[in-house]
Amino acid sequence: MVRARRPPLAPLALFVGCLGLAATAAVAGCAVAAPARSPGPAAASAEHPATAASAAPSAAARSAAASSSPSSSPEGVNVAAFDSLARQEATDWARSPFAKTWRTGLVVLSADSLTSGPSGGFPSGAAKLAFVNGDLVYTGPPPSGTPAAVVTWADGSTMKVPVLSEAQVFGELTGSRQCPGCATTPLDVTAARPATMDVATSRGTATVPAWAFTLKGVSAPVIEAALPSGSYVTPDSYAGTSAEKLRPLGAGFVGGVTVTPSPDGRTLTVELGGSPCDATWGGLVDEVGGVVVVGGWMHNPNPDQPCAAMLVMRKVTVRLTAPLGDRVVLDAATGGPETTDTGGPATTETTPATP
Repeated sequence: MVRARRPPLAPLALFVGCLGLAATAAVAGCAVAAPARSPGPAAASAEHPATAASAAPSAAARSAAASSSPSSSPEGVNVAAFDSLARQEATDWARSPFAKTWRTGLVVLSADSLTSGPSGGFPSGAAKLAFVNGDLVYTGPPPSGTPAAVVTWADGSTMKVPVLSEAQVFGELTGSRQCPGCATTPLDVTAARPATMDVATSRGTATVPAWAFTLKGVSAPVIEAALPSGSYVTPDSYAGTSAEKLRPLGAGFVGGVTVTPSPDGRTLTVELGGSPCDATWGGLVDEVGGVVVVGGWMHNPNPDQPCAAMLVMRKVTVRLTAPLGDRVVLDAATGGPETTDTGGPATTETTPATP
């Protein structure tokens, strides 16, 4: 995705979208973005270098499947097919221009991180709703200066970028109509000033140009990156594996959602999405050259029995033969780069730019 500019504060939008739904319906309806299982014939193998260990499932999952547990013996997934796919995905990645962009360009791991709400929160639910619905009125003076047109990484490397004007960024904030039918009271925006913010990228935390907007009655400003379309990309810009190529892996295969390396880089914790009726699950990993490919599997021993329509997230740990280092982690379900959660800083305003 090349700057399909996102609406501000996606978590708030999700809150608005799911408001008023019954608990069960909310879980089923608001979790559809989780990785789906690929269709195809099941084939099992117990021979694989990956190991698996899981955090306990949720209370709902435990009540639905009390005997569920992690396992290192894959069920319902063709491990040989996974190995073959991993080699192909590693080759495709190495040949892709996106691989160079990942290491030398500006790849923002989440477009949602380019908006930072007020650090102290909103004074009321009505104010929050007005903001996420773009009900804002600018009443302040024209800003003095513009953000510096440069991105800076922690290692000192920099990249020049074009920047959006205050009016352009404010237009994006007011263009967010996430609840068109909601009756909201406009929020006054009393000032705008050039600033910077820290965001997570494929090359580590980067400081990017931004605008800080002061809202009347709100203790801290809203920070919005001033990066225009085309100045950065996101991981889903990479066109990876087609669904057809996943069929040989079997019905038990699932992709990874978030990957967290251990401090020494020798293990990866991979989050998998499944159902409360899955009794066993585990992780899959292959190391091919400068790439690590991860995935997982879930096994429901009674697939013909009714099962609650809810998403259960489970974590598995896979062990590497060598520390991760600067190798790229690919999700086998998509063939694209996986975002790695290293516990870095949240998106925050840093220092105002020099006028």
